[in-house]
Amino acid sequence: MRKRNLRNKERGIALLIALMALFLISAIGLGMIYMSDTETSINQNYKDTQLAFFAMRGGLEEMRDRMRTNSPPPTITLPPVTPSPSTPGSIVYILNPGALETVDPTSTTNKYFDDEFCHESFVGSGVTPTAPGSPCNSSSLAPPSGAVTTVWSMMPYTGLSSSLKYKWVRLTLKQNGTFGPNFNAYVAPLDSTHLAASQVCWDTANSKEVVLSALTGPGSPYTNCAAAQAQGLMVEPVYIITSLAVTPQGSRRIGQYETAAITITPPPSGLSLDGPGSGTNFNPASSANGTVDGIDGSGPAPPAVPNCAPVAGATVPAIGASDLADRDLMAGEIPNNRIVNYQGTVPTTTGATATPSVVDMGSDVTGATNQLSNWSTPAQLNTMASQIANAADYTYNCSINGVANAGATSACSGTYGSVATPQITYINGDVTLNGGAGVLVVTGNLIISGGMQFDGLILVIGQGNMVVNGGGGGGSAIYGAVFVANTNSHTSPYAQLGYPTPGLGAPSFTWNGGGNAGIYYNSCWANIGNTMHYMVVASREEMY
Repeated sequence: MRKRNLRNKERGIALLIALMALFLISAIGLGMIYMSDTETSINQNYKDTQLAFFAMRGGLEEMRDRMRTNSPPPTITLPPVTPSPSTPGSIVYILNPGALETVDPTSTTNKYFDDEFCHESFVGSGVTPTAPGSPCNSSSLAPPSGAVTTVWSMMPYTGLSSSLKYKWVRLTLKQNGTFGPNFNAYVAPLDSTHLAASQVCWDTANSKEVVLSALTGPGSPYTNCAAAQAQGLMVEPVYIITSLAVTPQGSRRIGQYETAAITITPPPSGLSLDGPGSGTNFNPASSANGTVDGIDGSGPAPPAVPNCAPVAGATVPAIGASDLADRDLMAGEIPNNRIVNYQGTVPTTTGATATPSVVDMGSDVTGATNQLSNWSTPAQLNTMASQIANAADYTYNCSINGVANAGATSACSGTYGSVATPQITYINGDVTLNGGAGVLVVTGNLIISGGMQFDGLILVIGQGNMVVNGGGGGGSAIYGAVFVANTNSHTSPYAQLGYPTPGLGAPSFTWNGGGNAGIYYNSCWANIGNTMHYMVVASREEMY
């Protein structure tokens, strides 16, 4: 009898299990491959968006760099007015095409059309702003072509496939209602109590944006920020920089800076001594060759400033005092046979002679200019000095009065900048100046010994002490202006004055020995720092 093998029913089960295991492993493998591809795509997309983001920032920085007067040529001609169809140059574009590309931000059919402009309001531009996110595909919403001036990017490889991926950068002045005029409900204007068309200025003294029509003072209302600055207000125009970047893979980023220069415009005089008691610490030169001259452009050999010329026949005080008592003390300290060395604006105080030109620039009711109103407190001056420090090309720490300061154990000495490359230099401590050009801020004691030349503005703010030790061989000359103020105590940690002693301390100016030396007022060099650097006062990225 034949036996039946029940195990025959199990034949093939191992193959089935193996196939199922193979299918499972394959599915896991495919899933891992898919996940890997997805992760790679995410990384590539992120990398591409980051490329677009930093390219956009690169465009913003190129425009900001080319705005300054000491930038390598060609610099940008700044817009004279807010966007106006009849004013070429009121909108400035830097173009940066890749290979075989045409970049035209004013054409709605161009791949790189400026579709951000219609989301900003410029009264007088002829373009009615639309809501954020709304399309700007109508020619009536394009930047007015009559207002546009274009320049080429200076970045390497412009016009080639390896160029940086920002396509254009736009520069305009800011109005009160640019990002939300009174008739636009999307965003509030800077100051809704003033007209949307009013220009916006940067207030250096208070570190904030202000509407031009809100500024008051001598000569107000002002036509623009420059007019307000000319009347002694510490303001500069606020500019909007907008940049678009697009990568070959299609990532797109658009961002903006609001930028302004620091106002470094001291009271107009050859030498300003700010603070009560300055007359008691004023020791002028006894030499016939010691000079402080308030005639603009005076001196034996003032170097030229590009695109600037001193005002022919214009004068400022040779020496500016903060009150009438100090004016009289300083004028009395100048030897009678040396008063002709102090030419400039004629004093208006009762009984004063035409020379020496020592003028009360404070609150004298018989002839005050009030030029020191924005330079009158330790807090104001130290805040301004701090802003300059933040924008300085070079910063140095040095000892003060022979005592270690900020880790430095010795005083500084050197030449800072040149006529060809003026710079902003901030020296926290004492310095012996050997020459230079630009803006020099000294928080300690400033010492000048021997022959040297400095072209620009010198601010001795802090210890408020300046010493000139003769002229030495060849003589010394400062073309521009010098301002001295005592804002801090003279002992470590050199705390700001004001508590318990109110106001500024007495500054000190001493001219030792003979020799040929002079301070010659020069409006171009005195104001050289106003457009040397543009700081970012606000930044944002547009997400539509």
